[in-house]
Amino acid sequence: MKKSHRTIYFIIAIVLISSLALGACAGTSEKKMYTIGVANLAAAFEPILEGFKTGMEAEGFVEGENVTYLYDGPAANPDALTQVLENLKSKKVDLVLTFGTTATLKAKEVLEGTDIPVIFGPVTDPIGSGIVMDLQKPGGNITGIRTGNPTPKRLEWLMTIAPDIQKIYVLNNPKDNSSIQAVASLTIAAPQFNVELVIWDASTVEEIEARLSTMPEDIDAIFIPASAFFEAQIDKFIAAANERKLPLAAPATANVWSGALTSFGHDNVPLGKQASRLAVQILRGVKPADLPIETADLFVSVNLKTVGIIGLTIPDEVIRKTDIVVR
Repeated sequence: MKKSHRTIYFIIAIVLISSLALGACAGTSEKKMYTIGVANLAAAFEPILEGFKTGMEAEGFVEGENVTYLYDGPAANPDALTQVLENLKSKKVDLVLTFGTTATLKAKEVLEGTDIPVIFGPVTDPIGSGIVMDLQKPGGNITGIRTGNPTPKRLEWLMTIAPDIQKIYVLNNPKDNSSIQAVASLTIAAPQFNVELVIWDASTVEEIEARLSTMPEDIDAIFIPASAFFEAQIDKFIAAANERKLPLAAPATANVWSGALTSFGHDNVPLGKQASRLAVQILRGVKPADLPIETADLFVSVNLKTVGIIGLTIPDEVIRKTDIVVR
């Protein structure tokens, strides 16, 4: 074989080997594994994770292939969230997903000083709760999705479907900023509808049960302020409302699917998909500090099964104005 031919074959061999090596490197980068931890206090929030996984998969982050989720279910109580987050911190996860204000504040406390990014949602007021200083430039390692405070609109909707309400029973969780903010705005809005609020604090399961069992006879409706803790006990509120045949206004669409009469609030699955878009950007190199806080879409919902249980009549024209009707 001529020397020139040998040289050509040698060059071709080098090119092929280089191509194979580059292909192998590319394959390796595509198979990078990510670990995402979840901190949650309420089972009612779990559809957020469902929506999040769906959104992530659409962008190539597939559970069992290149993503592992660390989630053992809702924490037993707010204090248990600390251990959940300490565990995620020790495992050096790539990202932490938090549901609700309480879990997000715990994450901010435990993960401060680390480079582990946090995505939250839903949070009523991230600035008022002390989570971030600015919605456009959150800074630090936290960004996410806020709902704003739809409490006045939720009251307006409750009064639209049950206009004879005069006295509303409200439990407030003094350990949850979302609840405190909701009750404050509810107190301001109530006089516009000529309704009286009967407000009691409840920050334990036992206190919720006691307050619901001793509800005055002249109560016309129950209103649940935004609180992951209250949503974790949604079945207790629904049972009390149905037993007394009272309208129950709840913070989120998921609560209406569970049996609450109505809500004006976020829908968990779409919110999870929205959060996944933030996560994709972070895992591809964008800093959470540079990602503005987003606002969740809010929906009016009503449960017609519950309408029948409590003996309420809602005009068809009102039902037609709802976004989500549970039949």
